[in-house]
Amino acid sequence: MRYEINQSLACLCLSKNPLNVLMWSHYADKHQGFVVAIDTEKAGFDDEAKCLITAPKGDVVYLGSRIKSKLKISQKNIYDTDIISKLLLTKSSHWQYEEEIRIIKKTESLHKEGTVLIDKIIDLKSVTGIYIGINNKGFDEIIKNNNILETLILNKTVQLYQCEFKKSTWDLAIEGYEYTKYPHDMQRMDVFDSVAKVLRAMERNHIGD
Repeated sequence: MRYEINQSLACLCLSKNPLNVLMWSHYADKHQGFVVAIDTEKAGFDDEAKCLITAPKGDVVYLGSRIKSKLKISQKNIYDTDIISKLLLTKSSHWQYEEEIRIIKKTESLHKEGTVLIDKIIDLKSVTGIYIGINNKGFDEIIKNNNILETLILNKTVQLYQCEFKKSTWDLAIEGYEYTKYPHDMQRMDVFDSVAKVLRAMERNHIGD
């Protein structure tokens, strides 16, 4: 039944914590990427008519041992939410740090491009914030190449946050990130930003005396 499950069910994996250092290291190319904060209700992920398992019901359960009872899955019960929950919402307790939520949909409800399944979000206002990785150097170009996203950011509909290490720890903190579409303003901001980053690095003992 593994083939049937893969063909019938699609799983979107999210995390509750945008500042998890391990998640940034594992899934964001060593802090070079970014995290997108989503309002799951506006994105339609709370809608039981669209999702077999919605975001409010998609908390992963972390277990110290495997489930001993075997699940009997067939074409008749492959969309049964109780079976899906036992099958796809349990993981080893080793992964508990991920604070994962899974949204399950029927593959037939998604758009397929090659081997990739895409769930197109019609309303970009469901994106509430973007957290920029410490080592991300090209985020402004991404914004400039997406007119809708740029408008939402300039209108403050989507908030931008720059990730930084907290002083004397490896924990992450955030500060507001200002984006401007005018190159001359950007160049002037870059000068002040670089000075600010040097000062912050000195405070965190990243630069020797």
